[in-house]
Amino acid sequence: MVAPHRLAWLASADRRRRGRLPRSPRVGRRPRWPERLDGGADHRRTAGSRVGSAVGGEVGGRRESTAVVARQVSSDGERGARVIPDKATYGPDESVVIEFDGPAPAGELQVLHLDVCIARKTIEPGALSVDLGPLGIGGYGVTFGRGSTAIDVLASRWDRPRYGFVVRLAGDVDEIAVTRLFRRLHLNAAQLYDWAYRHSALMPPARHYVDPLGQPRDMNLVNVMCAALNAAGVTPLGYSAVYAVGHEETDAWADALLLKSDGSPYRLGEDFLVLLDPAYERWLDHYLDELERVIAESEISGFHLDQYGWPKFARRGDGERIDLAASFGSLISAVRTRLPDVPFMFNNVNDFPTQATAPLEQDATYIEVWEPHTTLGDLGALATSAWMVRKDHPPILSAYLSCYVTGTERGATEAATLVMATAFSHGASHLLLGEAGNALVDPYYPTNHVLSGDSVDVFARWYDFAVRYGDLLYGADRTDVTEFFAGGINEDVVLDAGGVAVATKAQPGSLWLRVVRVPRGIVVHVINLAAQTEVAWDAAKQPTRTVDAATLSLSFVAPGARVLAASPEAPTLESLAEIGKLKARQDSSLSAGQSGVRFALPNLGAWTMIWIPAEELAAAPR
Repeated sequence: MVAPHRLAWLASADRRRRGRLPRSPRVGRRPRWPERLDGGADHRRTAGSRVGSAVGGEVGGRRESTAVVARQVSSDGERGARVIPDKATYGPDESVVIEFDGPAPAGELQVLHLDVCIARKTIEPGALSVDLGPLGIGGYGVTFGRGSTAIDVLASRWDRPRYGFVVRLAGDVDEIAVTRLFRRLHLNAAQLYDWAYRHSALMPPARHYVDPLGQPRDMNLVNVMCAALNAAGVTPLGYSAVYAVGHEETDAWADALLLKSDGSPYRLGEDFLVLLDPAYERWLDHYLDELERVIAESEISGFHLDQYGWPKFARRGDGERIDLAASFGSLISAVRTRLPDVPFMFNNVNDFPTQATAPLEQDATYIEVWEPHTTLGDLGALATSAWMVRKDHPPILSAYLSCYVTGTERGATEAATLVMATAFSHGASHLLLGEAGNALVDPYYPTNHVLSGDSVDVFARWYDFAVRYGDLLYGADRTDVTEFFAGGINEDVVLDAGGVAVATKAQPGSLWLRVVRVPRGIVVHVINLAAQTEVAWDAAKQPTRTVDAATLSLSFVAPGARVLAASPEAPTLESLAEIGKLKARQDSSLSAGQSGVRFALPNLGAWTMIWIPAEELAAAPR
């Protein structure tokens, strides 16, 4: 989607070509990565180096490259051993390979599933990687010395999608740095933004071309990027608006135009794009041919299908009344029929029309978030409502953080972690990161923010955590039980943080408590908003104020129960110490007066997850 404040810029004459748009001829045989048709540089995977440069050579002034190759340094100055999987995600029959950031010291590498170490590997000095072989479906943590990462093995990447973006598709393209970031953050799908030649003619007439906004593109490099992403376990999706054609094509599509009440066509910009009924038969046949051709002639694997969120209803050029929710549904069904094995997702702008599109046969539920959905609580509600429509699709929330432009990077990164805590704890994910270490700030992706190495390190820890504990966060059989387990008259889960307020909704100055039942037990989420004066998701946040000496009382476990906690900053599940019982006062007919086993919590950072295994629920005392 393109923001309204950019319409004048988008439509300016110097940003795009004039003239009628011809249907592009075939480009020819698609190149296969790592071969470049221009006989370019060697594409061997080098540890974060630029294409054609030596490993360990100077990276130069590009901050995103520096961010990717920087090593984590612990507080005492000792370097941690960076470990990164060779793919963003794995299939059940694929060998899991962990790469070291340079020759490894001698040591032991451990693979953990939840709180159990399932494998140990002795690493010989100088090793560059270790092959763990195939693993069962699920999420895992991997530790080696001070270094750690995570992996997941999925029947389909779309079971737990993690979405990133790519915008640089000509000239200075560095697919090695991009795929390294995607592997490090486990981003298993990538949107190739504005790669196409035109909205109605997706494939270009020649290798070198400019997109509709005048940006140079190189189809060979698009293919190189896509093939590199695929090799790294990432599905590359080409962006395409489903109902837009150039202003110059207005007459050719007059019968399909979407018209306002005054009879003029809906436009994006005064002379940039006009909008059509996406289900109009002649347009739909043409558009499906274009999508099919992309799959046949390029390395693009699927599509990100876009709309602009308006209109909801319109009169068509031939006089028919159009309900866009129904038209979008018809288009989605037609795409699946024509391309049964091609992955794609549709953009539900501000939740329109998720209820109509999410049940249809596409590969993900995607929502681009705008006002009036302004708070962290709104994000959680969007994720929940979308998931209720399609429980096998963890929702993807596209929430752009303009606070990277309007505030400090530190404050914006604090905001991003709270957005991720909200999304992950609601069984969703957040589209924010991509390229070689960049964050989205608005819907025009080329205006992204280049992140510092410190911010990339923060996000690596958070994505590691979400992947490692995906078995507790995702799945069609989750149930949010917060409102009848905690808060108000409920005494099943009681969080006591001394003078810090506890709330079951996102409120400033509080600990946001959530309780979710999953097949493996009960998961309690504590999102720390104690230092915040507001809960807008797109607003720079104060540094998290650690809350110590908090306790958690549970009515449904017996003394001696195994209750564990972890966080992105302390990712290993550790058993909580039992510190006695809490007796609730039965002072009304609504109070059960339940006793609870009381546990000491670790210091509460931005997000803490507490897991009570299923076998501990209502178990006999030990």
